[in-house]
Amino acid sequence: MKLDMGVMLHTGDMPYDDIIRFAQEAEALGYHGFWLTEESGKEAFSLLGVLARETRRINLCTGIVNFYSRSPTTLAMAARSIHDLSHGRFGPFGVGTGGVGFMERGHGIVIERPVGRARETVEIVRGLLSQRRFSYPDGKWFRPQDFHLREGPIDKTIPIWLAALGPQMAEMSGKVADGMIANWLVPESLAIYRSQVRKGTEQANRALSEVTIAALTQVTIDYKDAEALMAQKRGLAFYCASKHYHPIADAAGFGDVARKIYDIWQKGDFKKAAANIPDDFMKKFSITGDEETARNYLKWMKAEACYPIIYPLPRHKNIVEDHFVAMRNMAKAAKW
Repeated sequence: MKLDMGVMLHTGDMPYDDIIRFAQEAEALGYHGFWLTEESGKEAFSLLGVLARETRRINLCTGIVNFYSRSPTTLAMAARSIHDLSHGRFGPFGVGTGGVGFMERGHGIVIERPVGRARETVEIVRGLLSQRRFSYPDGKWFRPQDFHLREGPIDKTIPIWLAALGPQMAEMSGKVADGMIANWLVPESLAIYRSQVRKGTEQANRALSEVTIAALTQVTIDYKDAEALMAQKRGLAFYCASKHYHPIADAAGFGDVARKIYDIWQKGDFKKAAANIPDDFMKKFSITGDEETARNYLKWMKAEACYPIIYPLPRHKNIVEDHFVAMRNMAKAAKW
């Protein structure tokens, strides 16, 4: 049975051999996509190249790689490489700004004009992958001229999905992308995202159905285990530390909670920030419950034509095992 959802992990949390086993089991369980984030972990495309040879059916995806530390041409070449190595299994191709902390502290790059840069990246990558000769003369940052990939265009369209939180990036997803990757997908946030994406599709004379809304779906392995719940809360506190999530919290009636956690996090007391995540907040913005709870959420996502990317939150002492358990549990919940 093919499951219309993906599974992801932070690659810095696992050794290579365990990541390969994880991808292979995701394939055996029927997951549609295996998603790699990058951040401060392993370089995404070299690992995807290995996975292209170690898997046979599952789609290989990025969720996400940033578009500041690589040019659009480099991203297009990377996409072409994994497409070829995997015999056409690369994509969706998730790109975005990358987290502010990772970009500014890690790369030493200031995130400037992200929405305009997103447009250029998507349009140039798509052009290089689909045309024998491509020019982009009016770019602000990049102006490839009469350029082509040496091996030529590919024989299919790789969907490009933009990571978006703010309204302008969501709108840009509607204008140029094939999908939008978000977090904290609940009825209130979905209504907001859809409205923003629709604004972009209308301006670009596109159908709203052309843009898939996907979301990292944070899950715990055991809703009765105190350490597992604290791992879940720590992940939620990390997101509260970004003001980009506060409008979603406001819409769902949890704005005051998000701002309280933000204030604690800014003082560097991360354990206290996690401990102050209320249970109702955790249950609202993550899958914390039994199999029926998970199944009901996945049914809702399917009914709304959204794509869940399962995001296990492991206990520190059981990182590898917890990833596998969470992936298996969600695959079981998805079968009804």
